[in-house]
Amino acid sequence: MVSAMILSDMVTERTNEYADVFNPSRSILKPQLLVNGFQAVSSWLTISEKRCPHLGCALKWNKAEHSWDCPCHGSRFESDGTLIDNPATGDLKKQIE
Repeated sequence: MVSAMILSDMVTERTNEYADVFNPSRSILKPQLLVNGFQAVSSWLTISEKRCPHLGCALKWNKAEHSWDCPCHGSRFESDGTLIDNPATGDLKKQIE
């Protein structure tokens, strides 16, 4: 609602005390967004037998926690393939065996 009032005031060239809260010209391009996009594409192009059941990204072995981690969306699996953390909804048992 506030953004609609701000836009209305911008169109009619009136000042709005909340104008600094919402800027319709803001950019959603942040450095981390580009890094995340590159990692996702890189993961899709990686040759790997172990893939996340969520969206198919190549899993990476986490030496510190002894788990398989998905770099795309954060799913995590035990060394035996048991799901630890979402967004994946199933285990990796079929893929690891």
